[in-house]
Amino acid sequence: MKSHDTVTANIIADSQEMTHSPDTLDRREFLTRLAASVGGIGGALSTLPAFAQLSSGQLQPETTDTSYLTPVVEAVGKEVWENDQLNEDAVSELMDQAMMKLTGRSSAKEAWRDIVLPDDIVGIKINPLAGPELSTHSIIIDKIVEGLYGAGVLRKQIIIWDRFEEHLLNAGYPIKQDESDVRTFASDTEGIGYDDEVYYESEKDSIARRENESTRSRYSRIVTEQVDVIINVPVLKHHAMAGVSGCLKNLAFGSVDNTRRFHGKPLYCNPAIGEILEHKVLKEKLTLNIVDGLLASFDRGPTYHAESTWKYGSLFISADPVILDVLVLQTVNQKREEMELDSVSKFANHINSASSLGLGTNTLDQADLRQVEV
Repeated sequence: MKSHDTVTANIIADSQEMTHSPDTLDRREFLTRLAASVGGIGGALSTLPAFAQLSSGQLQPETTDTSYLTPVVEAVGKEVWENDQLNEDAVSELMDQAMMKLTGRSSAKEAWRDIVLPDDIVGIKINPLAGPELSTHSIIIDKIVEGLYGAGVLRKQIIIWDRFEEHLLNAGYPIKQDESDVRTFASDTEGIGYDDEVYYESEKDSIARRENESTRSRYSRIVTEQVDVIINVPVLKHHAMAGVSGCLKNLAFGSVDNTRRFHGKPLYCNPAIGEILEHKVLKEKLTLNIVDGLLASFDRGPTYHAESTWKYGSLFISADPVILDVLVLQTVNQKREEMELDSVSKFANHINSASSLGLGTNTLDQADLRQVEV
């Protein structure tokens, strides 16, 4: 971390506050509370992987008709890692197979044509916070760009973006604003900024953490003015204040300013994440979510720590960000259990809240789970 990266410094400070907080629940108390809550998080607390649960019959729908279910793909790449290096050909094949499985098409080119139209301006929202090691991998972004181009979207119609230039640069995404090719820039890039007319307003926050004492979080002009379609590409990782950093948090807090005020207890980023995503500039533009689980983290997130990451070698893909975050949470919890660490579900209430707002389903029995192994 660079010494002048105040955003990451604040995240670390807030995370340490959470780590030392005495406000904890033991496992039995937490499970009791969850069972009593409305909805719950489907099968997210099981020690079995989501797809293993489905195959075991625990979550099989009563009817064989899956037309009403949300398609969700878990793509597992057995050869994507060669020692400490990614096999780009294997990752490329994994992406192609996953897109075909999601759409039922016989080629990746046809699959991408189901996702976008040739005249769309497409924004690819990455997560570059954790530096070159634990940020959205460029090979995945390259494959998305390739797929979009094959579907008729010109390269100049594609924008790769996040909130902060510094994070993009640190993760290996140079700023590019040449309008003849794929562009990469941030909300704080000169000439971009935030929209004073489009904002989320809430006093359900920490007053001391407000920016300029404001109760408003303005949406980036990237989402209010520049893009028609959003493809959300988060990283599968732990988050000390929200349990996990998946689809919901990546897009919500990556699209507005003044977000630190929602961190920490007793909010744990809830309900702000879901309510921010509920705005039409995000909800109506979000078309696809691809969770980068090539390298995942189970602790000390959202920043990178080698000792709390593992080579998971997988992708989760769906149009539904909520069900993917259920799988992210389940995956992180399962790994934490293996490492004899506590569940983080008590911090992840934003997943249920997002579901209650109609942003997706939080129960696995409403998902058509499809697995690909390459």
